[in-house]
Amino acid sequence: REVETVPCAVTLDQIACVNYELLSAEERDAIVRSHLFEHLSPLGMSEREPRSWIDGSHPPVRRLFELHLVKGAGMKACWGFSLDFVPHISGGRVRWHRTDKAAMLDVIVEPKHLIQPTYIHGTSRLIDDLRKLLPEALNLARASWHSGSSWQGLIDIIREIRTGRTNCFGFDNYTQLPLAFAFLSAKLKDLKSAEREIDSYANRRGLEESEAA
Repeated sequence: REVETVPCAVTLDQIACVNYELLSAEERDAIVRSHLFEHLSPLGMSEREPRSWIDGSHPPVRRLFELHLVKGAGMKACWGFSLDFVPHISGGRVRWHRTDKAAMLDVIVEPKHLIQPTYIHGTSRLIDDLRKLLPEALNLARASWHSGSSWQGLIDIIREIRTGRTNCFGFDNYTQLPLAFAFLSAKLKDLKSAEREIDSYANRRGLEESEAA
């Protein structure tokens, strides 16, 4: 494949030129798959779709690890838990995700500081980025999964995300985190917190009373 050289942004010190070699989706995902297999297969996880791996062996809690695509031909690592008892809103209706195929990140951890692999600079750069990212990300993910082995542990993870602002986005920017917090609060018999969180969620999202009920 021909590599195109294009001018990059001008800095105060210099004009930098970078070689761009944008990988196709198939090339990108094949490289990612081999690296995720190496790290996640020994943990009992399996690929369910490109860049998304799951361990659904202990429902109602399913562990997930994913690489999400971001603007600029990059990827960011995130992980956490899909909870069978937490619904999602789709098409104005309450729906459930209670299978490995339908699972989604109700409790999502995506730290700000992790490197974001890029696939715009060819194979070698992507491989190098993945080798830098995955050991650190998986160490953090294993710690999250261990902490989330109880209902209280899952609540504590969400509280840390909320108060510590450790994720890429704020708590209220996530669709599922507030719902997870509400339903986990109910699991722990903290019904006041659960009701308060549901009401706050409904107000932010502009839900009808029938949907929030």
